[in-house]
Amino acid sequence: MKRFAYIRVSDKDQNVDRQIITMKKEGIDDRDVFIEKMSGKNFDRPKYQLLKQLVRKDDEIVFDSITRMGRTMNETLKEYEWFVENGVQLKFIKEPMINTSNEQEDIIKQAIQRVILTVLAAFAEKERIDTKIRQAEGIQAAKDKGKHLGRPRAVITPEFIQAYNQWMNNEISAVEAMEKANMSKTTFYRKVKEFKGK
Repeated sequence: MKRFAYIRVSDKDQNVDRQIITMKKEGIDDRDVFIEKMSGKNFDRPKYQLLKQLVRKDDEIVFDSITRMGRTMNETLKEYEWFVENGVQLKFIKEPMINTSNEQEDIIKQAIQRVILTVLAAFAEKERIDTKIRQAEGIQAAKDKGKHLGRPRAVITPEFIQAYNQWMNNEISAVEAMEKANMSKTTFYRKVKEFKGK
């Protein structure tokens, strides 16, 4: 029997340290810890798929929570069943009631376990959907207030003005002006148009 850990967060800015500490407490070797910074909306994740290829019957995969496995109810249930059918044990730190075992279990206990799993997976999907809705509402509210979203807009700096004047006087090329202004080609010409408009 070999033990693995799967750690997932939804995006690159999120921290995985807490989950790593949890897996260290479980005694899982660092080389057997699979870390992924991707959404749980589907299972097309490279590290997760690699882990599925590596595990064998009687191996165990440890998750911090069912939400780390996935956040779509039907797909999560399918993945869970795949591991059960292949004799791979699953351990969920926060939801021990859905941990699997290769031992013969009472049919009623198995049924209750599947009901709990379905409810937890449904809540995980709902939470993901609700988060997306809140994000969309927040973005729309910010737009309605005239707030700029995304990367900060490039401003007309003294460096740009100097580079612009040198370029207009044929003292430097457009490429050199862009470098001096520290702007991309698109941004530079947009700011040229804006500057001329003033």
